[in-house]
Amino acid sequence: MDIYKIFKESIDKWSEKECDSRIEEAFDNFEDWIKNYDEEEKQILSELLRRFNYYSMINVVDIVKEFCNSTIKKFGISNQNSVVSIVRKADGTYNSSYDYWMHHQSLSGLSKKIYYDSLDNIDDESWENISNIVFIDDCSGTGRQFIKFLKHQKKDFSGKKIYFYVIVIMKEALDFINDYGCKKGIDIQIIYHTLEEKVFKTMEDNVKTKFLDMSIKQEIPYEYITGFKNAEALMAFYNNTPNDTLGLFWFSSSKNTPIFIREEVEEPGWKKIKKNKKERSRQRYETKVR
Repeated sequence: MDIYKIFKESIDKWSEKECDSRIEEAFDNFEDWIKNYDEEEKQILSELLRRFNYYSMINVVDIVKEFCNSTIKKFGISNQNSVVSIVRKADGTYNSSYDYWMHHQSLSGLSKKIYYDSLDNIDDESWENISNIVFIDDCSGTGRQFIKFLKHQKKDFSGKKIYFYVIVIMKEALDFINDYGCKKGIDIQIIYHTLEEKVFKTMEDNVKTKFLDMSIKQEIPYEYITGFKNAEALMAFYNNTPNDTLGLFWFSSSKNTPIFIREEVEEPGWKKIKKNKKERSRQRYETKVR
């Protein structure tokens, strides 16, 4: 299996609708990415590249448009009985869900007044009149982040229908979310474009072992080698690469130049000051008790 041929075929597949800056970056980084691998390791990377999916903005817009056309009437989602929201981070800061929420808002034909970035902003009387809650995100690797998000919501979902729109979902995540809904008596329907199995599930055990060794040599942190919480995903999007994806594809180290670098958002100075203050206090305390 010629890795250069596989990569060219992958580039052609990823750029079928558009060749954006992320694909160009992948092309530019490819030689540096593979230079430290022997032929056996390149064979493993070739098979992973063959399975890797990239979603440009045009891809995403087409998929969200398809979601809107195929589900709004089918599920009775309307301005009278529905709200569309995001899968928020616990600290309320920006994440990719906002981008997909905005795409949905511009394509659905629904009133912008039913789009809320937080359900907490809906008063209790209005909440009683809402039947459908739509959440939208790019992907779900294990389902745990989405369920954690639901658990932190102050609203009562009894008698409501939750629709979770997601571009890519792993089979493990699909099962986990469905099991949670059944156990808690919450009606959750998942609308997805692509359903994926863990990548190493259909590969020989020795391949996974070899991949672990490759990743360790490239200084990939252990928690990201097979993706966050062992999601074993192979995907990237126009706006970022999920940490569910195998770390070799996105984690930058002194030995690894990834083809789909994950953007890490720098914390603001005011937040760093608070963290540094806490760290100094902790150090002073530890010095006193020694």
